[in-house]
Amino acid sequence: MYTCDKVFKKHCIIFLAVSVFVAIFGIVYEWFGHGILSMSMILAFLYPFLLGFIPTLALSFSEMMATIPYEKGIRFGCNLFYSGIATLTVGSIAMGVVEIYGTTNRFMIVYTVTGSVLLCIGMCAAGIAFVKKAKENEDTDADEDGEEGIPFES
Repeated sequence: MYTCDKVFKKHCIIFLAVSVFVAIFGIVYEWFGHGILSMSMILAFLYPFLLGFIPTLALSFSEMMATIPYEKGIRFGCNLFYSGIATLTVGSIAMGVVEIYGTTNRFMIVYTVTGSVLLCIGMCAAGIAFVKKAKENEDTDADEDGEEGIPFES
């Protein structure tokens, strides 16, 4: 059985790798951008780092996560949240490309809105699933101890 702490440790490593890749990509793209800089491109690595790496690092060391299985509801919420991070990252890179090219595009806001909506829905879905699983674990522990919290006598 996969528990959330084990899965989040793996996701933590993935988000760190993605952050490093996006940072290197931004540096190389800026280098070949003929001296034109774009803050959207330079700072694109912060989305996977701050929204992905830091939270999964914190959650992977949480003792409560060691008891919660990584199942459908939690996975669904996390996948939506991770899709929001990916959307914001790609949108930031696309905005950087457009800025370096020297033009603007009014449709770039779609990335920000879509990514933000996915983040919010993902957090809500994962939060609800976490609370349900935590309550199920508490109920299971209470049933094993008896009604009054006193272990059954054999």
